[in-house]
Amino acid sequence: MNVVNIPVAQVVSGMIVAEDVYNSGNERILSRNTMVTTKSITKLKLHAIKEIFVYIPNTLVKKQTTKPSEHITALKNSEEFKKFKKFYLGSILTLKDSFSSLTGTSSLPYDENKLLDSVEQLLKECRSSLRTFDMLQCIRDLDDQIYVHSLNVALICFSFATWLNFNAHDAEQLMLAGLLHDIGKLKLPKDIIQKPAALNKKELEHVHQHPVTGYDLVKDRKIDPRVKKAILMHHERCDGSGYPNKLSSKDISPFGKILAIADVYDAMTAKRVYRKEICPFDVVENFEKEGFQKYDAAYLLPFLEGLAQCYINASVRLSNSLVGEVVMINKNKLSRPVVKVDEQFIDLSKHKELRISSIL
Repeated sequence: MNVVNIPVAQVVSGMIVAEDVYNSGNERILSRNTMVTTKSITKLKLHAIKEIFVYIPNTLVKKQTTKPSEHITALKNSEEFKKFKKFYLGSILTLKDSFSSLTGTSSLPYDENKLLDSVEQLLKECRSSLRTFDMLQCIRDLDDQIYVHSLNVALICFSFATWLNFNAHDAEQLMLAGLLHDIGKLKLPKDIIQKPAALNKKELEHVHQHPVTGYDLVKDRKIDPRVKKAILMHHERCDGSGYPNKLSSKDISPFGKILAIADVYDAMTAKRVYRKEICPFDVVENFEKEGFQKYDAAYLLPFLEGLAQCYINASVRLSNSLVGEVVMINKNKLSRPVVKVDEQFIDLSKHKELRISSIL
């Protein structure tokens, strides 16, 4: 066992106190070798204790010193990922060709089958939704933001379609909507797309037109009408707060509603110039808090449940730096699963002072 000094905000029930704890009046309020309980945590807070010493098993200390991305680092160095990346980059090139054809910057004809075939080959390398999200975690450092985001959203859409029990054709068309949803952004000035700071009002007005621009680029093409509508509607929200037309739920197409969720998920979990990527469980929590007004629950719930299930048995780091394994998902609070740390089971739905800070 090792002794670690940690903030009271990170103390959880079950920890063992390593040194006597005294308040400002030199009164002992917790004794060495006692187990922390919810009652004792409250006592610490009432006495304004900021930090205490606790015992941490050697195995956990060892895990704490490993690199946060050990699993991802290992995957990046694997032959499996190298093969996936090869196909991924191939799909990006095919997507660029498709965008060039649709925007008129190339004389090459738009070849939908070639585009879909390249992504389906990529999906074969993933084999499962869990592997898809694992691979996307590894691929985050690539440039070509619009193309990478579009391909990521397409892969997410395919997993989403699986969770919704779509047939093969509908899943393929939803994936196509993911591939093409941001094509209108290619018509935006590069200084707006690449701007690291917040956009001003005029710049936002430009950005808010990209769904219309994208729709105009595909409306006369032989493309599934559901895909065309999704391109136009992927920034609409069920409460009428979206753009470009501030549609309400009844006027937004099913593909548009599904694509909106996949688009936001990838955007939130991606690295940005102005912030690091956000942990998937934080994104799930954000959807739980704010999503049911903006997104259709008929699609949001299956997405969050499917996503949470992907991380069963995943190694995670908690906000108090301890490393554990996700062992059970809480149906009523998907963002706060049960995590096994050494021999202790921590139900994050009850320990609200803790959260999952990263997937390892």
